[in-house]
Amino acid sequence: MTDENILNWFPYAFPFFFVGMWLLATFMLGLMSGWFSLQQWYVDDGSEEPLLRLRSQSGSMGMGVALNGCLKLRAYQSGLGIGIWRIFGIFQKPLKVPWNEIEAEPSSSFFLPMVKLQLGKPPNGTLKISARSWTKLVAAAKPLATVPLPDVPPVNRAATARAMLIQWLVISGLFGAFIYLSSRSQPDGFPSVLALVVPAFLGVAMLVRFARS
Repeated sequence: MTDENILNWFPYAFPFFFVGMWLLATFMLGLMSGWFSLQQWYVDDGSEEPLLRLRSQSGSMGMGVALNGCLKLRAYQSGLGIGIWRIFGIFQKPLKVPWNEIEAEPSSSFFLPMVKLQLGKPPNGTLKISARSWTKLVAAAKPLATVPLPDVPPVNRAATARAMLIQWLVISGLFGAFIYLSSRSQPDGFPSVLALVVPAFLGVAMLVRFARS
């Protein structure tokens, strides 16, 4: 096939190529996160009404697979519900893990207080989420749960705000230093105004994230 023929066919073939690559990426996400292993045992059949829904949550699963802003967490009387936006989880079914098959321990991620959950006994997977979100889920289920809930010391909003401020200062400082060094070494490099615009944009994004937490 000549180069001209390839160019003629490319607009028609690209959508199929893109869909195929996206399906492969979502499959690998389910595999590396341990989701496929978990859904063999803990599928949410939708028979129970959640006591609390938390949408657009961030966390990590399995082999450090980051799930930023696409997690859906639910507190049920019987357990923890875990879902993912369908566009990122075409093959992943919603999960519901019983409370008595979850172990929780304090953790952190880039200064932010987190909770690491061992899912299953013996563990079939792991999930790391915001400690603040975990506190809300446990508080919603505790009055009605029939088994003791895995708990960790609660994290208040002030602690989360301090952690996010430190995170913002570190990122802004590193980015500002990069822009400064770039402008000194290459006069036609990045404009120095970026050292103000990007941290400001990041600050607004983190304020929105804090408000949603």
